[in-house]
Amino acid sequence: MKCELLLSLSWLLLAAAGSDVDSGGFGNVRIRRASIDVDDKAIGAADQHSIRDLPDCQDLRKYCTHQKTSDNLSMLECALSFSSSQLEALPEPCQHALWLQQRQLHLKSWVEHTLLPSYCAAEQGKLQSCFNSVDLWVCLEDQRQQLPQSNICQQQLRRAYAAIGPDYANIADFYTACGSLVEQQKCGRMNVEHLPSLLSQLGTAQCLMAHANPATPIDMNCKVAVNAIELQRGMLELFRVCADDLTALCPQERPGTPSGYKCLVRHKNDPSLRSQCATQIALRDQQIGRDYRVSHGLAKSCKDDIKLHHCRRGVSEDKQVRLAQILLCLESVSKNGTKLAPECLVELSDHRRMLMTDYQLSPELLSDCADDIPKFCPEQHKAQLVNGFSGSGGEIIHCLFEHVRARRAQHRVTSQCQRGLERLIKVSDAGEDWRVDPVLRRACKPVVDVACKDVEGGEARVISCLMERIGTPVMQPECEQALLIIEYFVARDFKLDPQLYKHCRDDAIKYCRAKRQWDDVQDVQMDPERGPLILPCLHRMAYSDDERQTLHKDCFREVKRVMRQRAISVDLMPEVEDYCLSDLSQYCGEHTEKGSEMECLQNKLEKLQPECKSVVTKYTEEEAANVELNPVIMAVCSEAMQQHCSDILKAGTDNGNMMDCLISHKNDADLRKDLRCRAAIEHFQIISLKNYHFTTKFKEACRPYVSRHCAASATKNEVVACLSEVMRNDTIKAQRHQIPKDCRQQVKSQLYQQRESIALDPKLGNACKTELEQFCADQKGPGQVNKNELECLIQNTPRLGKACHHAIFLIKKSELGDSGTDYTLLNTCKEMVYKFCPNEESVKILDCLKKYKDDSSFDQRCHLVVVNRMIEQNTDFRFNPSLQSACGKNIDGYCSNIVATAQPNEELNGKVVKCLKDKFRQSKLDEKCAKEMIKILQEQALNYKLNPVLQHFCKSEIQELCKKHMDGDEHGQVEECLKAAFLKKQLINRECQLEVATLIAESKADIHVDPILETACTVDLLRYCAKVTSGDGRKLSCLRTLLKETPNSLELDCREKLERRIEMFRNADDTLAQPPEDMQQLVQQVVTSPARKFFLVILMSATGLVFLTGIFLGRATKRAMGLKNK
Repeated sequence: MKCELLLSLSWLLLAAAGSDVDSGGFGNVRIRRASIDVDDKAIGAADQHSIRDLPDCQDLRKYCTHQKTSDNLSMLECALSFSSSQLEALPEPCQHALWLQQRQLHLKSWVEHTLLPSYCAAEQGKLQSCFNSVDLWVCLEDQRQQLPQSNICQQQLRRAYAAIGPDYANIADFYTACGSLVEQQKCGRMNVEHLPSLLSQLGTAQCLMAHANPATPIDMNCKVAVNAIELQRGMLELFRVCADDLTALCPQERPGTPSGYKCLVRHKNDPSLRSQCATQIALRDQQIGRDYRVSHGLAKSCKDDIKLHHCRRGVSEDKQVRLAQILLCLESVSKNGTKLAPECLVELSDHRRMLMTDYQLSPELLSDCADDIPKFCPEQHKAQLVNGFSGSGGEIIHCLFEHVRARRAQHRVTSQCQRGLERLIKVSDAGEDWRVDPVLRRACKPVVDVACKDVEGGEARVISCLMERIGTPVMQPECEQALLIIEYFVARDFKLDPQLYKHCRDDAIKYCRAKRQWDDVQDVQMDPERGPLILPCLHRMAYSDDERQTLHKDCFREVKRVMRQRAISVDLMPEVEDYCLSDLSQYCGEHTEKGSEMECLQNKLEKLQPECKSVVTKYTEEEAANVELNPVIMAVCSEAMQQHCSDILKAGTDNGNMMDCLISHKNDADLRKDLRCRAAIEHFQIISLKNYHFTTKFKEACRPYVSRHCAASATKNEVVACLSEVMRNDTIKAQRHQIPKDCRQQVKSQLYQQRESIALDPKLGNACKTELEQFCADQKGPGQVNKNELECLIQNTPRLGKACHHAIFLIKKSELGDSGTDYTLLNTCKEMVYKFCPNEESVKILDCLKKYKDDSSFDQRCHLVVVNRMIEQNTDFRFNPSLQSACGKNIDGYCSNIVATAQPNEELNGKVVKCLKDKFRQSKLDEKCAKEMIKILQEQALNYKLNPVLQHFCKSEIQELCKKHMDGDEHGQVEECLKAAFLKKQLINRECQLEVATLIAESKADIHVDPILETACTVDLLRYCAKVTSGDGRKLSCLRTLLKETPNSLELDCREKLERRIEMFRNADDTLAQPPEDMQQLVQQVVTSPARKFFLVILMSATGLVFLTGIFLGRATKRAMGLKNK
């Protein structure tokens, strides 16, 4: 076995040293063998003395008697045939003399002055041509083979060539570099152990190292050569110790070959590997980490690329160059577009795998994580100390990776160790090939075989495929965990994502201050503290409004891909994770599902520390603008996006359009069944309530006006309410809108969304929590009339607590002020709006629907909603923008005391409308307000529920006297019933009598407010009173005149109802007549009385009587005074 091992090593070291030592594999020194700088005279002098005659070489006399001659070449030939024990027994001076003789054979001078004159005189002219060749002995050997076997020159050349050995070329460089020092120190030694190639000089090198001192230092070239020998000695020792293991684990491999060594490395964590062999491999790994030249395969395969691209970076040839530096340099060359030799790429891949398998290959990691490994990975560390291996490869590295991601500071590795791990990821380029990391490879192979089997390897394509499978059934937990660990580091350096770097390198340099070189020693940007994060910068550029700052198409695609993949975990968002560690630990420790950590931070936004709150807010804004950053929605709503929002997907840009589309369709039939997608959309809606910036379209349209009008508003709902109030006031005052159309539409859209569910209005939910449980526990169906919670609360307004009542008041004020925000109305009446009001502005939809609500084809569910809205409007004038606009001046003039004494955010229960009705009856309202009041009175006349004052004062009378008309009344039957009861003196309650009398009196002011009488007399009004102007009771006076003068001219129904109304008018006047409280009221009553002429005659008569009485009494008094004076 030993013989086979040595033969194999001879082949390996010949190949390795032939290239490595010559061109830099072990020393990066190349020396021309034809010009060896030695002292020829000294060598010649040595040759003049017979080695056999030296006192220290008497053993040669003893063992070399079989030699035909006793010249020095014969003695050398004899010594080379000695056994190891015989060579070891030779004294050192004799070994030195033999070494000098062997060295002499390499010299041109020996050939020219000794060999040729003595044995090749005839052939000298022909052989002298070899003196100018690159390799002297190659040329001489070629010439020798052309000579006859019997030729003495041929025989001497053969003897000399055999003495220098077949690997003379490697040894010649050692002779050149160290010959003078060997001669000076007398360190020439024979190859006692019969080692192959350069190792034949092991004894000589050891002697030089033993004699090295400041007085006689070893120069650089010699030191390089000595180091090369030591490195090869280590490989020899490794194969000697691991011979049995190689046979058992790698039977197909030959000892001493590069593939044999790589096979042992692959099996170094195999439990069957003996500890002695594992120790040798570990020592070898450490040597490779410190000096890349120890790895013969890498040094040989990449020698030209290392030299061409200056990967040693000026390090002198006698110094070690770490493996990491070489790998980074070669990877940088490859990443920047330069092709490396194929065999060099293979070695790169192998060494990257080795780095991820054994942390001891990285000297920096050994020192940087010296304290962290036993602290956080005690079991794996102990196994390695005891057995020489740990698990199945890479466990210690992955253990450290896990503690880089730990949430609590005490569980995280030191920053020094983290930097070392970051460098390991970069050197190994683990983000490029999933097979580099043994843990990732083992964990994800089953997933790759199923989900990514058709994906071409390289440039992180398989890793990207695996990232896309996270959250799907095919992904396995072990694979996901290992994958996210690698992606944690990739996310912190955009250069580690090959596709992203390839397509975005130029844009990153242009816009984001990225370095031009892949491996830039100054470019440390793994976290925000140490430089700009390139990917967030590219993401901003991807959606920049500046046309001069746009990414290339391929870069834009890659940025979208990476941002989408990163969104699955906060760990992959360094701009968030680095600021939110403590908050993640405190609030989100149990959230491990895809995207759940970010949702947790968003839910706890108000409680986060300022820096964390700021970055989460910023990310949520980006998420709102690009739904692909929301992994939950992307996972559960993909079908909905394809079905309802395909145009946005095709466009490739979002800017908030996708979320708006999903929200607008979430109540469609298919999404009502897709509970997961619907829940994800609603969750985002709830999150967006925390800040108006979380709704992209709203933010873009309204940001300047929020700052101007609503600076004190905190949440989005508060901002929306504030802007809505500004819009409402502008509408009521009929002034130019301060809020532009785009913003107004967004405000209405947000109000509409809020009305869908209590969950979207947290302020209302908190204010009405008790009432919801008490009155609306079973109201679940959104969008159904009287079935959702908001409608339930509105229906129970009189029973609500103060806080809830105030909140509902504001909602009713908003909904009734703008129908476009009334979710229930718009959804219930969707078909009726399309049929009757297709071109109507959304703000006026309720007014339009009022006109058609009694149409025979009008939907009953919509009819009920419209009537309910009309009832709500009549409880407070502030719920009726048309009334406010038309009657604002009259309200200020006649009803200001009612408004001034009103409680904030509480209904006035029709008090202002009643005030306006009184003034209407007295004809004091201006024309615009009077017309609006006619509409209200008409509606109230047809439906008593629209008159809250009447309902309040006549509640018992309605239930007792008009019960049969209550349920289906919308044709004025209840009011007509009350009027009849009033006429029959059946109304006992004084307030009810006055309210009904008021209704009767109002119809005197305008027949239009009495729809029953107007309907009965429609023909007569058209026939006889068409030219009479409406208002001030003129139409009614026309009919009364006709009734008095030509009663038979009127239709029978009109005549009967008119006669009945006139009787009601008299009774109402009597009921409404009240004693004046002051002179002004007295004068007012006289002036407005129908008998005012009679009162005038009485007043003048009384005045005349007083005058006459005064005259009579004046004369009597004068006569009495005259008699007294007499």
